[in-house]
Amino acid sequence: MDELILLYDGDCGLCNRSARWLARRDARRRLLMAPNTGVTARVAGEPAGGEDAGIVVWDGARRLVGVPAVARALLELRGGWPLAGLVLGALPGCLTHRVYAAVARRRRRSKPDCTLPDARDQRWLD
Repeated sequence: MDELILLYDGDCGLCNRSARWLARRDARRRLLMAPNTGVTARVAGEPAGGEDAGIVVWDGARRLVGVPAVARALLELRGGWPLAGLVLGALPGCLTHRVYAAVARRRRRSKPDCTLPDARDQRWLD
């Protein structure tokens, strides 16, 4: 099984905390994390300046944005999180998209998180 590339807004405190939260629970080390404005994002074909909608997950050649990306990432975790990912993925898209879009519009109001990931953890890419 290949790793998933999770791109997050490196300038957003909520996105940074969410990426670190996922990384801490990723016991199988399947998620590779990178800011959506870095080299990894450019190689993946992301738009300059990053995806404004929030979290993006590349699952092979498949690009997931927003709720589908979060649901896919949750499937990789241990414990009850895969079930949460299945439930989230099964909810009506019109509902989840509205909630996610509302959070995404306000996410930059959260304080920037300047905590850097552990440099020895090779899951964090540029």
